[in-house]
Amino acid sequence: MVGLLGTGLWAQPSPEEAIPAEGKANLGKPRPPRIPDGSYVPKKGMINREKDQFWAGPGEEDRFVQILTLTLVSKEQLEVKLQDWAPYQKFTDAQKARLVERIDEVRVQSRKEALKVAKDFNLGVTSENEDEFVARYWTEKLALEKAIKDELSPLRKRLEDEAKKRIEKSFKSSVSK
Repeated sequence: MVGLLGTGLWAQPSPEEAIPAEGKANLGKPRPPRIPDGSYVPKKGMINREKDQFWAGPGEEDRFVQILTLTLVSKEQLEVKLQDWAPYQKFTDAQKARLVERIDEVRVQSRKEALKVAKDFNLGVTSENEDEFVARYWTEKLALEKAIKDELSPLRKRLEDEAKKRIEKSFKSSVSK
């Protein structure tokens, strides 16, 4: 019995051997600096509210639209746009570099996705009009997102007001302010 257990232990790789080669390369590599406004990531303080705001939650800004808008500008114009963004001024140089790197990653991914749509739907996109198609595809998508948000804003406001009144009615304070 001891011999069977022993053979099982000897067959296991050492902890160093258990790490794949690509993992070994990253062990000593420092992580990129954290960007306070990391996209699509829940972050500390995201459940917040302004002083006179009844509903708590993330801000109204749509990160998808913000980041995608930045991918549509040329790399030369990107620096100008980022300089106009107040939070960018507070970033360290490493954080600024990481943000530009992430925007480039999204630019590449969004381009691939748009071209995949063109292929999946048999659209007449050629190498000559790829850039035009990608820009048009995402410009239309951003316009769609904005139109939906604009259309639903009054409904959201009305529903929030109704819910607020129900809560206030159920939990009416006996102390007047």
